[in-house]
Amino acid sequence: MKYYTNFTEFKELAPFEYVSPTGRVIKGNPELEKSDIYNLDLKYEMFPQRGQLFSATAFYKQIINPINLAQARGSSGNFVYSNTGDEAEVYGVELEAKTDLIKNDDDEGVLNITGNITKMWLKQDLLKDFQYKDITESSLQGASDFIINSSLSYSDKKEKEFIATLTGNYSSDKIFALGSPEDFANSASLYNDEILEKGFVALDLVVSKKLTDNLVVKFVGRNLLNPEIKQTQKVRDLITEIETNQTVLSYKKGSQLTLSVKYTF
Repeated sequence: MKYYTNFTEFKELAPFEYVSPTGRVIKGNPELEKSDIYNLDLKYEMFPQRGQLFSATAFYKQIINPINLAQARGSSGNFVYSNTGDEAEVYGVELEAKTDLIKNDDDEGVLNITGNITKMWLKQDLLKDFQYKDITESSLQGASDFIINSSLSYSDKKEKEFIATLTGNYSSDKIFALGSPEDFANSASLYNDEILEKGFVALDLVVSKKLTDNLVVKFVGRNLLNPEIKQTQKVRDLITEIETNQTVLSYKKGSQLTLSVKYTF
């Protein structure tokens, strides 16, 4: 998916269409209005010992004119960025901790672990164009309500330093695109339900070794687990009127392995 550097650039390109790598057509919206976001954060930090950190953060966000990717009405199958509601609210907590597992003779950490956990509650009202089945509120598109990040890092703290860092991330299910009614008069039975992207785990590895004062060898492995990413949608049988969860897209991003050599003159 293409990302834009600022809202003005996005508006200028809004009349155009973008075809994603999965074949979906994502259209801009020249009527889009920018969102205003108000933030409130309260954070507490403590450092029990050298190399240790613990912090707790509570936060609140208010979003005016939230922007979400949503399915367009009709049979085109297109997706459009739209102001889907008047207001959205996000509040949550984040816990972070860091500690040394192994220290050298100078009491400096050579092996340390860092982790943070974020839990969020998300809610937005929906404008009439995005209401169906008497749904007037939803979560925010693209936002997971539970996120875990962790890293394990080793450094031998020598002149010709060897560094290795393994990082992992888990994000829970999130909305890929909001749904929309096919027909306002029959929105209880004619609609495209929201598309959910199932949560998955990602794992990266970075290893570097300084061979001389001028020469460094580095290995980077991205998305090592290469998990299958699934998107599901509730599909309603027009005869039985029974809704079932169906996988509408399943793909893998692939892993990326890079070996580089850097020489500084």
